[in-house]
Amino acid sequence: MKHLSLIAAIIQLCIGIAAVAAFIIVAVGAEPLGKWIVTLILAIAFIVLGTIGIVDWVKEKRGA
Repeated sequence: MKHLSLIAAIIQLCIGIAAVAAFIIVAVGAEPLGKWIVTLILAIAFIVLGTIGIVDWVKEKRGA
């Protein structure tokens, strides 16, 4: 079960990075960014949550 939380954190991190990359592609394409700001904020939240999950898993692994 502990490995499942690591896998979930890695997936969150990958989805967040992909969403930020998509935002950058949309920004470079001269698309209006007003409606995409919420998506960027959620993508950054996914990156933060994924990173926190990985750090917690590493700390737990070292402590065990």
